[in-house]
Amino acid sequence: MKFGLCIEMAFNRLPFEQRLAEAAKAGLEHVEMWFADASYKGSPQDLAAMAKRYGVQITNTVIAASDGSIGGGLTDPRRREEWLARARMTIEFNKAAGIPATIVCTGNVVPGMSDEAMYASVVDGLKATLPLAEKAGVTLLLEQLNTRKDHAGYWLSSSDRSAEICRRIGSPYLRMLFDCYHMQIMEGDLLTHIRAHLDLIGHFHSAGVPGRHELYDGEVNYRFLARAIEDLGYKGVFSMEYAPTMDHAESVRKTLAYLKD
Repeated sequence: MKFGLCIEMAFNRLPFEQRLAEAAKAGLEHVEMWFADASYKGSPQDLAAMAKRYGVQITNTVIAASDGSIGGGLTDPRRREEWLARARMTIEFNKAAGIPATIVCTGNVVPGMSDEAMYASVVDGLKATLPLAEKAGVTLLLEQLNTRKDHAGYWLSSSDRSAEICRRIGSPYLRMLFDCYHMQIMEGDLLTHIRAHLDLIGHFHSAGVPGRHELYDGEVNYRFLARAIEDLGYKGVFSMEYAPTMDHAESVRKTLAYLKD
């Protein structure tokens, strides 16, 4: 199993380059970031050189804000050009930085729109984005979030619905991001859902439930889950996206050791 770490939540008080160094020092070979134009301030070429220096692969970025406040989201067709401009910028950054994937958040429910209309808008928006992704060789990772604790109003809160959208579009450049933290809150029965959709899952996120802290301190047995996912034949990255409750370096080392034990 390949493990990764989101360096927007862990080591997030450090300058970006130091985050890469700390992740590598903790024994990680895969890290991920959020927006291309947020916490990292340099060029994509410099980022690629930086990652190579520390021996880490940056697995993904994020196109737009989960609620659509940045980038417009996919649920509102009136903001499609805003979305596509944001997607184009991010995908071009990814290509230049050697980052193979970017996360797609659908945005929030649009007041006054029917669910059917938003579903159609999300599908149409993904279809419009995929030619950009395919040309650059960058995979889109469609993410479901929980609406009970962290993302009230977010449109896509079901792994089953996410899988349905991916199957309907049918592109190898559109995959699911299965976030175990969010889906434990919304659905539970994680392994059943993972088994059903593993052929579509391109990336995993994880965090302790409740609280979104260390993986070893919560109701999900992540050691069992990671082993089960590996036994199912998953070859991608199982990434930790959590907020440490102690010294970040100590927390990451302890969490990684827990998963690998």
